[in-house]
Amino acid sequence: METKSILPPLPRPLTRPEIVAGTAVCLGIGTFIWLAQSAWLMAAVLVGGIGLVALWYGAEYIPLVLFLQLAFSVEIPLTGHHRLTVPTEVLIPLLFLMFVYSVLRDGKITYRPSALNIPVVLFYFLMVATLSYTLEPVSTLKALIRDTGYIGAGYFLIPKYIQSEARLRQTAYAALGIHTVLVLYGFLTQIIGGLHIYGDIASPFFIEHCIYAAFVTITFSFLLAFFLDQKSGPLRYGLGILTGIFGLAIVLTFVRAAWFSVLFLLLFYLYHFRKRKSAVDLIVLLLLATILGLVLSVTTDLGALFLQRIDTVTDLKYVANYDRIDRWTAAWNMWKDHRYLGVGWGAYPDLYFSYQVHRDAYSSALRMGAHNIYLEIMAETGLVGIMLYLIMLYVFYRRAFLLQRTASGFQRIFILGMQGAMLTYLIHAFVNNLGPSDKIGLTFWFLLGLIPTLEALQKSQRNTMPPAGRP
Repeated sequence: METKSILPPLPRPLTRPEIVAGTAVCLGIGTFIWLAQSAWLMAAVLVGGIGLVALWYGAEYIPLVLFLQLAFSVEIPLTGHHRLTVPTEVLIPLLFLMFVYSVLRDGKITYRPSALNIPVVLFYFLMVATLSYTLEPVSTLKALIRDTGYIGAGYFLIPKYIQSEARLRQTAYAALGIHTVLVLYGFLTQIIGGLHIYGDIASPFFIEHCIYAAFVTITFSFLLAFFLDQKSGPLRYGLGILTGIFGLAIVLTFVRAAWFSVLFLLLFYLYHFRKRKSAVDLIVLLLLATILGLVLSVTTDLGALFLQRIDTVTDLKYVANYDRIDRWTAAWNMWKDHRYLGVGWGAYPDLYFSYQVHRDAYSSALRMGAHNIYLEIMAETGLVGIMLYLIMLYVFYRRAFLLQRTASGFQRIFILGMQGAMLTYLIHAFVNNLGPSDKIGLTFWFLLGLIPTLEALQKSQRNTMPPAGRP
């Protein structure tokens, strides 16, 4: 006897007028909230609006709600050093319950086969295995609970509900609209608070300017890919304006790692579009951006801030660089003492105090990561962990490259944007703590999870194509 699903059927794809109308409404609401200068009102309207859409379309949209609300999640202080991230840490258990319910209902676990699943699962199992020998059991358990949510939701559950190219488009358009409102709000907070190298941006949604820069850069990667691919017409101008807005937002974060990640992104796209007119467009954009930067440096106070950030790149005595060297050294020494399996997942922040070299570093009393994801993984999971991590990234790019070769239209450029977005993260993660944030941690695993999703979409499209010679 066939079991009938109690979930509502999948919705029809949105029509272009509906997309245009929805975008107009979002921008209108964003403008109103901008004028109202209320971050909490903005959060309530945007997250509530997404929730209403989810209720309208059906329960299967709840995973996408989790992903789309990341830009406006907030941390609520609890007791001591503990915080609750809302609504992320509320929706992830709900997703897990939905998953358990679907397994009990269907009597089986459905998954999308992919070569990427193997290194991802092995890496997760290693994370769990470190609980048996970790030097900081409580910290490892807390980190495992956090990252189990990120991996489970980002890699397995959220991408599962992108079942068609139409759904992929809807998700991309919705994320772009929400992130545009975020960037505009970020400009507002900077106007009110003034431009500072370490100033708060888009607070209270982002309490760390490096996380904000990394988050915006990921969206910028997709925008730039679609802009360069667009040949002409109003859409090209619209994408160009949005790309410029996001680029300016990245510049004004004064986050050097974000700037360098964008530089590598531009080189990546320049190579990809080298045989097309888009390469010339990219070079022209770079020249215009350089000229604009020089003009602003001469005519405004921004020049001093830019020069300060650039001058400190190679200054090892600069306070931020000095602090990073201390944390990198601690991670390296930690790994040398536990070469093969590491000290335990999430244990670095606590063990750092025993491995300090420069006790006069500005963050020497703070519990935080190594400011380098690769050294931190080496310290916590050893050679086995870092090898699995690098293999996972290799398989991601290998599969993305193969998918792009066989894709066309929207999918082809979307996959290119995925590769660019992942590149910016990997460059940025060399010098900053990004993983513990729900906004970046969940996004990272979602980018990985899109590989099995796109493989399934392409397979489905091939199976539905008529045989050669038939209409």
